[in-house]
Formats: sequence, C-alpha cells, structure tokens
Amino acid sequence: MKYYFDTCIWRDFYENRMSKIGRPLGKYATELFMKILKRKDKILFSKSILGELKKDYSEKEINDLLNILFISKILIKIEIKKEEHEEAKKLSKKRNIPYIDCLNAIQARNNKAIMISQDKHFFEKLSDITKTVRPEQIN
Repeated sequence: MKYYFDTCIWRDFYENRMSKIGRPLGKYATELFMKILKRKDKILFSKSILGELKKDYSEKEINDLLNILFISKILIKIEIKKEEHEEAKKLSKKRNIPYIDCLNAIQARNNKAIMISQDKHFFEKLSDITKTVRPEQIN
C-alpha cells in the first residue's frame, strides 16, 4: 500500500497533538506509522510537505522526523509535475481550498496512494480527486 500524509498528520505525530474535543490525534498518527513500518508499506511525500513543515520546524527537526522512515525505506520522495501544479492552482481557485491541499490530493491520486488526513475539506471538497482516510481508520 502507498499513503500520502497531509501535513497535519506529520504534526500530530511529532507534537503528539489532541483534537479540540479530546481525540488523541498523535496516538492515531503514531499507531499508523507503526503499522506502515511493520508491513513495509510506503509513504509518499514531495517538497510541498517539506515547505509546510518548514513553517513550524527547523531543518534538523524535519530530518529527525523523517530519517527513521528514510532509513527503513518506507519514505519515498516524489517530484511535483508541472501539470499537477497547474491543476492544483485551478482547483484551489475554483473550490476555494488551499493550493497545497489540492496539490497533495492530486499527487495522492496520480501516484495511486491513499490520502491520510484529519482535515475535513479533504473529505468534503476533494473526495472526487482522491480517497481520504483518517489514520485511525486504517487496519
């Protein structure tokens, strides 16, 4: 299986976050990472995710976060194609959704990966682009 993690999932894991209503988002993210490591599934990412993470974390923190997955050959970097960028720009404008989320959904679709997110606009406004699942829904 291949997965594409929204930035919120990386942050949930790294910060061990809780939702406003007390859902253990960090725990859900951690459990999914462990399942993926155990099964040797793949997590795809592109520089769009790195750019978003750089808003809140230093390069060292990001490398620390990603290194175990790189070492275990779970994490795979994919390039952003010009067509994906163009489609994401149009989709963002048309649906009034952040460009980066549109790009992530398009890349998940184009790489036959399951989008992993807690953000409801993936479920409500991008479900025709890619299948999105919450971490706690993966068996």
